[in-house]
Amino acid sequence: MFMQKFLFSLFLFYTALHAAVIDKAFFEGDNVLNYYQQVEKEINSTINQKLKNRKIIELERSTLQKLKNLQTLKSDIKPFQSITFPRKEISQQTYLKALYTLCNLKTEIDHLRAKSKEFQERLFDLKTTIEKSVDSAKANNTLLSNQMQYAFYKISKEKLDKSLALYQALFDKEFEKFQKALPRVKFTTTSLAKRIIHKTEQKIDTLEKKDLLLTIDKDSKVLQPKTSDKNISQKARKIKQETDEALVKRVQTHILLALKYLQNNKQSAYLKTMEALDEDIRKLSPQKRKKFRTAADLIMQLADNRSDITSVAIASTQVGIQNILENIDTYINKTLFVYEEKAFSIRTILTFTFILFIGFIIAKIYKNFVDSFRRTNRIKSLSTARMVANSGYYLIILTTFFIALKTIGLDMHTIFLVIGAILLWLAFGLQSFISSYAIGILLKIDRSIRIGDHIELDSDTVGDVDDMDFRSVTIRSSDNIRTTIPNSRFIGGTFINHTLEGVSRRLHIHFSASKYISHEEIEETILTALAKSNLPYIKSQDKKAQVTIVDINRKIVRYALLVWVPKELTYDMSLAQSMFLKLIHKALYPGQNSADHAPV
Repeated sequence: MFMQKFLFSLFLFYTALHAAVIDKAFFEGDNVLNYYQQVEKEINSTINQKLKNRKIIELERSTLQKLKNLQTLKSDIKPFQSITFPRKEISQQTYLKALYTLCNLKTEIDHLRAKSKEFQERLFDLKTTIEKSVDSAKANNTLLSNQMQYAFYKISKEKLDKSLALYQALFDKEFEKFQKALPRVKFTTTSLAKRIIHKTEQKIDTLEKKDLLLTIDKDSKVLQPKTSDKNISQKARKIKQETDEALVKRVQTHILLALKYLQNNKQSAYLKTMEALDEDIRKLSPQKRKKFRTAADLIMQLADNRSDITSVAIASTQVGIQNILENIDTYINKTLFVYEEKAFSIRTILTFTFILFIGFIIAKIYKNFVDSFRRTNRIKSLSTARMVANSGYYLIILTTFFIALKTIGLDMHTIFLVIGAILLWLAFGLQSFISSYAIGILLKIDRSIRIGDHIELDSDTVGDVDDMDFRSVTIRSSDNIRTTIPNSRFIGGTFINHTLEGVSRRLHIHFSASKYISHEEIEETILTALAKSNLPYIKSQDKKAQVTIVDINRKIVRYALLVWVPKELTYDMSLAQSMFLKLIHKALYPGQNSADHAPV
């Protein structure tokens, strides 16, 4: 037991030595700057001793300087002009300008979130690189640089998250002001907004026709290489610009019209306008599309916060569905927790669960396949079939588990070290089980014992092999008593397999007779009676029945009837002995029950 614990501790110590860890002194504690000074001295000493490549040293010094500068950097936000509204009536242009201000703030928040996620992924990659820095000279040379880069991104992410929280708080405050100001906005009449939309629609239609004609004209020049029109490209750019301006005006008008409907609680008109707005935004250039998509999202957020429009916003319309899907996408990608610098979200958990679910289905199909294979009698042993089914089942699940961990980006290096330590501990704790399992495999390979064989371990353990697995062998006696024997007994001890080769066995039926009866008479009488009997024995030339003398004393002679019988008769040796003894007694002493002369 002591040796097992010692080896297990030695293995853990070995794995600890062969896995570099994160140096938290770079970013934790009150002595960070002092630690930077020690590291700087270490870097300078490597310069003097020329222990590292010059480029690696320059990278270390540059990263260290960035770390120093980062310590003095405070988490803050860019100067932002707060949204202000007049106390009474608000013009629609002022309200639209406030919407665009919120869009810029929301864009900055989305940018910081993307950066935070990028830093998180960078931290995970660096952590993996650091932990894999073992024994390699090249890895050891870059270890300090990787440690400092890790510290840089760790501190940067913490400061960025603080700034993100400040931005979010500012956005919530400004959006609340924007929402409360909606009832005081003076929008243009609905008819005027619709006329503007109609005019821009006509203008866009005219520009699209011009662009089509210009495209045809441009394509016709391809067939005339000698002719060219330098104004075609300029005209195309002008048409594109005018189309974008008309689309922007149309989008802005749709935004104002949607806000007006939202103000007046015209739910159906609001939803139709949002659908038209979504269609127009898709036609914009990518840069403008992003800005106005953010504006549309803010309008839908404004609608969600109004209790009288929420039920309609979730209705089965294109805008409502898109809003729900986008909210779901944002929610499932939101970081729930961080493990080993890897951010985990609901999407990550769902991905992991889905892969495991697929693995369980495959494992179940495999188990059912083995069961159906056994039912066709291709696998005689029930326990063997169960062992094959269960082993494959858990192997598939375990493999799927590791695939799922790898898919979600979890570092397998540490997990394998822990699993290795556990397996080593199990190997010491389950020595006897593993030994029996290995012996079971050997018995399956050399086939010295098979199901149905008649074996004898000792006088009390005789019977047919009823079942075999990788742990034990089950023997069924003639009295239908089943005995389970460990596999190790078949390797460490001796046993008799009466039916290993061939389908028959020769029995030795011992009996005694008076010494006054000649041997020839005894042999002729018994063999004649045997030939006339219906007892199951083999009568071939190479397996003739014989009567032999075993022993002679003063009063009796001991004989043995040697007779070959089929395998089935050997399953119950006592019954077989009794059948032939009855024949011998009847043949030698017909009609007598003399105790003096009865066979023994």
